[in-house]
Amino acid sequence: MNIANDNAPKQTRMENSVQAYRPVIAQRSSLRENPNLPESVRTNHQSIEQDDKRSLHLTIGCWVAAIICMVATFGLGLSTGAKLFSSIALLWTGLWSSYITADHGQWRLSEVSVVTALAGLLGTILISANFFELGLTLSDGLILMAILPLFIGHLLGSRICVLASICAVLILGALHFFGLTENSNFLLSVPLICAAQIYAGTRIHSGLAITLAVITSYYWILGITVTAWIADDLPLTFAFSTLFILGVAHHRSGKAAEDKRVTGSSVHIYVGWIAAMIGAVGFQYFWLIPEALRNSTASISMSGMTIWKIVTAAALATIFCSAIIRYKHTQISMIGIFLLTAISAIIPMMLWFPGWSERFSTAVPGTSLIPTIGVLIGASLTATAIGMCLNGVRRHAPIMIGMGITVLFAQAYLLLKPELLTIDNGVIFAGCSLTALAVGAIIAGTSISHQAPAPRFKHS
Repeated sequence: MNIANDNAPKQTRMENSVQAYRPVIAQRSSLRENPNLPESVRTNHQSIEQDDKRSLHLTIGCWVAAIICMVATFGLGLSTGAKLFSSIALLWTGLWSSYITADHGQWRLSEVSVVTALAGLLGTILISANFFELGLTLSDGLILMAILPLFIGHLLGSRICVLASICAVLILGALHFFGLTENSNFLLSVPLICAAQIYAGTRIHSGLAITLAVITSYYWILGITVTAWIADDLPLTFAFSTLFILGVAHHRSGKAAEDKRVTGSSVHIYVGWIAAMIGAVGFQYFWLIPEALRNSTASISMSGMTIWKIVTAAALATIFCSAIIRYKHTQISMIGIFLLTAISAIIPMMLWFPGWSERFSTAVPGTSLIPTIGVLIGASLTATAIGMCLNGVRRHAPIMIGMGITVLFAQAYLLLKPELLTIDNGVIFAGCSLTALAVGAIIAGTSISHQAPAPRFKHS
């Protein structure tokens, strides 16, 4: 039925398959309950059912025994032959259990069996590689454990396999950032794996997988940033500007995905906006407190500066392309495309061209670089938070209202200090806030004229 009706939507084909299978289930139950059937027929049917249950119980028993055997051989540090035998046993019993449990309708148990089979395959590969001195490390094994379940999960539409891949990347990150694993060239593939996890979660319509994959991606970004900062290889100003521009690109991509009715767009919208606000507030702090900028001793190398510029340029290109997609859905004005890209580039450009901010302070008499820049950033963030609150009211989304109010409280904590409460700063703050609200209205264009629903995990 799936093949004959392959032009129908996937959900419709699945429902048709279930409807076609229900009469078979009803027929089997009627065979058990029909008193008019001969005793020999009912006895034969019951014996077949008992054989099926014995087969299921035997399969699960062998599978559990293989799991216990593998845990024992690795936990007790037995010989290489015992480890290899237990790994192969888990590989084949996992595949066997997956087939039998799926045949009995135990779909979740079937998916768990596939994951354990992949663990057995991983153990077999690592033991064989060490025996033949191929030099595979624990990091390499976890990378393989992240790739193999992801491929199987995308192929079979298995949520548990995708979650197993995400767990492997999380474990790898925890071990790597605590210095418990060796450096490997395969670590360079982690961004691609995270992107593939998000794609796989979108394809199987799993909001949980998408959320965990996004959190895993930001966990790696945070870990790499902290590691570089501790080694004095990355100033916090560059770190916060990177987080800001990546968050904006993520947020705008989520908005474009929402217009295309892609599953999980709300995760990208909310998480991207939160990341952008954290980066902007952190960057603002260094332009409000003079001591914070003077006490920063970290410096960035030429190669690090090149990587930072590439990431910034790629993020700005993503913002521009997502704005074009939104323009096709009449969610942004034409001038808004260029305004949005230009405004998003202001914070990174202050580091890309350091003399630009100094020329701005000299052009406005009576102002100093610090804290004027910080007040300007605060005014822009305040206008952004107000816009988020109003958008949340329009869409009936409490989470959007809560995010906007949180940023407003953060700005009140940073700006409502005696040394900043001056007439000049008040005029600058009020003028910049009104300008930012007007620019936001121009960017939105005609999209604010209709009652838009709040972004959700799934779309019908």
